[in-house]
Amino acid sequence: MRRTRVGRPNDQAGFSLLEVLIAVIILSVALLGLAAAGGVAAQQVAAGRVDIARWTAIQQQLESLMAQGYGNISDSSAVVQGYPMSWTVTGTAPEALTLLVERENFGGDARQDTVIMYLADPNP
Repeated sequence: MRRTRVGRPNDQAGFSLLEVLIAVIILSVALLGLAAAGGVAAQQVAAGRVDIARWTAIQQQLESLMAQGYGNISDSSAVVQGYPMSWTVTGTAPEALTLLVERENFGGDARQDTVIMYLADPNP
């Protein structure tokens, strides 16, 4: 007479409840990490747009000052595209033009960028 086994047969396929639970936990952790990376990427894109706008304003002001020509620039300040800037001219042959731009970082702290450009006399 043949005996019958009680329990799970060896040839039966499938997953246990514990295996499914572990797979769901691993998938959840992976998806949460992906969502966090997406948030960081969006924040960096926003920061990049602000940086591009600020450096565009700086470039615009530098070109405006260069157009005034050597010896015609005096210390002053302006707000260009919403960014407060001030500049000073020091030295002669060449003149050192120092442009200071105030900004806030994403933490809300005040920062200052400094751009130095030298202007030479075209008719020495």
